[in-house]
Amino acid sequence: MYKMAVDKLNLESIVNYLGGGILCCKNNSVLTIVYASSSFYKMIGYEDGEITALFDYDQNLVLGNSPPIDWRRLAVSLKKSNFIELELKLIKKDGHHIWTNCHMRLMTEEDGTEYFCGIMSDITLKRRLRKEQREQLKAIKRTERELAASEERYRIIMEQAADPICDYNFKTQELYCSPPFKEKFGIDVGVDGLLEQLYHSDLVYNDDKSHFMSDLYGIIDGTSAKNPEYRFKNTDGNYRWYRVRCTVIRDKKGEPLRMIAFITDIDKQKKENMCLKEKAEHDLLTGLYNRMTTIALIDEAIIQNNNSNHALLVIDIDNFKNVNDSHGHLAGDEVIIDISSKIKNQFREGDIIGRIGGDEFVVFLKDIPLLGVKKKCEILQGVFHSAHPKDDQYYKVSGSIGVAVYPRDGKSYRELFLKADTAMYAAKGEGKDAYCIYSEELRNVGHDIEKYDHRI
Repeated sequence: MYKMAVDKLNLESIVNYLGGGILCCKNNSVLTIVYASSSFYKMIGYEDGEITALFDYDQNLVLGNSPPIDWRRLAVSLKKSNFIELELKLIKKDGHHIWTNCHMRLMTEEDGTEYFCGIMSDITLKRRLRKEQREQLKAIKRTERELAASEERYRIIMEQAADPICDYNFKTQELYCSPPFKEKFGIDVGVDGLLEQLYHSDLVYNDDKSHFMSDLYGIIDGTSAKNPEYRFKNTDGNYRWYRVRCTVIRDKKGEPLRMIAFITDIDKQKKENMCLKEKAEHDLLTGLYNRMTTIALIDEAIIQNNNSNHALLVIDIDNFKNVNDSHGHLAGDEVIIDISSKIKNQFREGDIIGRIGGDEFVVFLKDIPLLGVKKKCEILQGVFHSAHPKDDQYYKVSGSIGVAVYPRDGKSYRELFLKADTAMYAAKGEGKDAYCIYSEELRNVGHDIEKYDHRI
């Protein structure tokens, strides 16, 4: 079933394009591989299907985390948190190893069989860079201690550093900005009310100011920055992404003496990562959220807003196969793209819209009364009626919509989807081109749910 789902979503081609691997294995003592993409085998130097388990002691040992991962405990955690991001050390065929970042989920068959399913990317180079950064920071701290008796030598080192550096003395309120700082940002921040000046200046991008200030206050109080990446304005007037690493030197009583900030330009890396994340979370044809992202976002929205009334719409294009058969698959794609764009324009920014199948969509409407849901369904019917292949403006397109209401009909994506899906089939049974809101009278409206289980 899982390979069918992977093939259906074409995940392998997506992850191969992004440079990663797909892995699905049983939750048993050897982690038997049920499915692995070609890119996964390539990452570790094996031919497709050459290894059958991650803990095959007679032949290969693929996992090399030390201490070993407690997979039973991991499975328990995944049941609670939906997905987990972890780093896996993989032993390659040649004996060398790589590190991967794995987005792991737990999937369970009706018979109780559990599978770990993950999408992973090679982060060996990133880990090496992080190690180098840690070593660099240790070296800087060691240098600070060694040069504490010679402020002049310390200043020379600061001035020779390639990255911008700021050094603030809490006792004297003296602020030193290295030459690269002045060159990149074109300003020399004054000493009076340092944090207030930073907040009211345009050096920090406006949307980043609140967590930038919160992080700075937290660092001074002895905590770490939650996300030390911010956009700063360069001398050319453009904002770029920088990573800020702060070190606070304290006296014996724990009071801050000096805060040193090391500022590294990460703009290219940040934008590449944002682009990859965007591609991984969205459907390539329509730009809407893909199935996995849609499910995760809806479940997250329910948890964060569990005291409100929400609605889940399952939307299916009627007789879409006829479009492909009569006008070709390119025309079918045009209709999908056209309808997706028009659907997106009918909803609020906070609503969640996803494409979960070839001609099937879901929409999660947050905090909306039932009357508002009905109006949206009526609008959507008009959206379908206005869509057609580019070469046939008279071709009629329609859609069937099923609706489930939170919390009346369910308290999770899966529960709501099953009810909305039933309502959608009821709409089709009434002649299509209609919408139907789930009620208990539809409980016995049946269809082969196993056939559609990959959508849930």
